[in-house]
Amino acid sequence: MKHDSLGPLMSMILLEKTAPMAPPRKTIFECLEDPRATAVLPSLKSIISELETLADRGSSHLVEITRLVRMDQSVSLQVLRIANSAYYGPPAPIADIQSAILYIGLSTLRGAVASTRCMEKTCDLPQDILDWKEFWVHAAGVGYITMDLAARLPESIVTPESFYLMGLFHDVGKVVLACLMPDEFIDIYARAAAEEKPLAAMEIECLGVEHGHIGAWYMEKQGIPLVVREAVRFHHSDMLEDQPHFVHAALVRLADRLAHDIHLGNSGNQALMGDPYASVEWAWYRDYCGMAKGRADKLQTAVAKQVARTAGLVREVIT
Repeated sequence: MKHDSLGPLMSMILLEKTAPMAPPRKTIFECLEDPRATAVLPSLKSIISELETLADRGSSHLVEITRLVRMDQSVSLQVLRIANSAYYGPPAPIADIQSAILYIGLSTLRGAVASTRCMEKTCDLPQDILDWKEFWVHAAGVGYITMDLAARLPESIVTPESFYLMGLFHDVGKVVLACLMPDEFIDIYARAAAEEKPLAAMEIECLGVEHGHIGAWYMEKQGIPLVVREAVRFHHSDMLEDQPHFVHAALVRLADRLAHDIHLGNSGNQALMGDPYASVEWAWYRDYCGMAKGRADKLQTAVAKQVARTAGLVREVIT
């Protein structure tokens, strides 16, 4: 019997049954389990080239090499992952870049640098969606500001370097998302800009999860210490003071606001954040530092000056 004798409806049903089905699109959670998700992150070519030169020079100073490594998310993650790996088996988790370099040695560092893919080749995204160089400027800036803010805390069992890493990696989930789901990445960022919505809110609306949690997942796979990745995971969460991660996440949130306020780089977030010194994060920080009202203005002036100096430092290194 011919298909056309069965009527148009039955013919359509038969055609649908015989036609090849398009594979369903993966969810973000399926993509995160893909082996590619733990691949090396892209990096700034200029930083990588300079680091290679320094690492190959016999007279290189450790401080100078550390300064360059700390400016780059991908190399920092590589060095920390290697130092905390089962191969090296440190007696305690290493969350300090200089200590990690000393632990693994310069020859291993050179291998990490050589295996790092350049950002320009990895993420082929339109510059009007997100300027990757400005993204790295923002990440390094937030790292330094977080470390500076932490120096004023009355007490802390976390090293200054760990605070820097919390800020440096706070948006690393965006890089993972861009590499794994570039189409969705572009759509989310374009929609967030058009609707003037925070990126984290748009990510949850479209994917069911935001970049803080994506970044923490990636960092866990890389063996980054819990204290660093939990600050990344919750830096867009509510101010939950009863949670152990609260202080670190709140510092990153405030540092992020301060960096946005002076336009230090670009994280891709077009939504207005408002005056950071009128935010709940600043009020918490002022109280946590034990500042009375009379000293609050001095604190704000000191922080503003430090943020301006940090901006100059980051721009000098990432050129």
